[in-house]
Amino acid sequence: MIKVTKFGGSSVANATQFRKVKHIIDSDPTRTVVVTSASGKEQSDDHKMTDLLYLCYEHKRYGMPFDGLFQMIRDKLTKIESELDLTSNISEDLDFLYAKMQDSIDIDYLVSRGEFLTAKLLSNYLGFHFIDAKDIIIFKPNGQIDEERSCQAIQHHIKRSEKIVVPGFYGAYPDKSIHLMSRGGSDITGSFLASAMDAVCYENWTDVSGILKADPRIVRDPKQIETITYEELRELAYMGANVIHEEAVNPVREKGIPIHILNTNDPDNHGTVITAKDEQEKRQAITGITGKKDFSIITVVKSHMSNDFGTIRKALECMEKYRIIVEHIPTGVDSFSLVVDSEQLKPFYYEVISDLKAITQADKVTVIHDIALIAIISRFMKNKTGMSGRLFSALGKQHINISLISQTSDELTIIIGVKNEDYNTTIQTIYYEFEGDDSL
Repeated sequence: MIKVTKFGGSSVANATQFRKVKHIIDSDPTRTVVVTSASGKEQSDDHKMTDLLYLCYEHKRYGMPFDGLFQMIRDKLTKIESELDLTSNISEDLDFLYAKMQDSIDIDYLVSRGEFLTAKLLSNYLGFHFIDAKDIIIFKPNGQIDEERSCQAIQHHIKRSEKIVVPGFYGAYPDKSIHLMSRGGSDITGSFLASAMDAVCYENWTDVSGILKADPRIVRDPKQIETITYEELRELAYMGANVIHEEAVNPVREKGIPIHILNTNDPDNHGTVITAKDEQEKRQAITGITGKKDFSIITVVKSHMSNDFGTIRKALECMEKYRIIVEHIPTGVDSFSLVVDSEQLKPFYYEVISDLKAITQADKVTVIHDIALIAIISRFMKNKTGMSGRLFSALGKQHINISLISQTSDELTIIIGVKNEDYNTTIQTIYYEFEGDDSL
């Protein structure tokens, strides 16, 4: 029985947060594998250690002094060590790093020291064994995790009965050179360890109590999602919900290991469980609402298009030529639309429109800008009759015009397009229409 617990930067921001982490670990003897991010912000005007390290690198790169920035890192770590009365001798590691920065230093190595040093402090405080991520997370030359070699390294370095702390966010190539994951990559480290060690659960401790049904900056006091499936989470994350790193889902999903999103500052809150199947089968109307702004809808109109072959394929090839990702393709009898990110379209706008009209032999190509896409997500939607009617009726009462509607056959998600200016009102309207509807 092993639980892998990952703590985000806010959970290890200072000595007070370290004490909360220790209380959480001590409260459950199965929490034997701990992954940590770099120490984060203590308050809103503070700096994340990762950001400070990136700034140090940029200052050094352009010949600017970085001593002040490095001193902020030193002060942050030594203060934690002093207040917790640790014996980690973190000053020696900092002196070594500072000396190394006087010469040439690799950016991945420098930035990874945030997790490395935080993990050394945390392992000392918990009385756990420290294992460097470079020894157990091995990357292929293309930057992907070498699962076979990493699993072998994990089995070599980690015994199931051992209590360990591992820094997240980085690993190493076979030659031991450090390689960073994308921001938020500590989630991936925790997920991969949970999979490799056949953990019963992967706990992701952060500063929010699970996943909310809607953005609290838009909806006042939105309800918390108790249980969500991997598929629903994927939809939420793709459409903009910042919950957990997208790549952290697959390692545990393949083995059916649930992810538990929990709050370090409110450990008694049940949080949100992400799983392959909701065993409770709570029949809520919707799971969550999210969205993104600034899309463009390109509409191609061509008479008798339904009798032609390859028109949409040609249009997609045109988008591929300009490296523009197509989000959705609503179709009609003699027309279809391509929904794309406005920022991707902007540099090639005139070329794209000209090429589309030529290769599809369209009668007309029109473009609408400033569109927001909003996703209404629920695994129970297909069993809930009249949802679409209620949705459109509620938006109609608010005089919100819908520019696009898209829904797949599995009925997991309804995507609607509205004007950017109607984004907040649309989310609020949908949320309050279905907020209290938890039964079929």
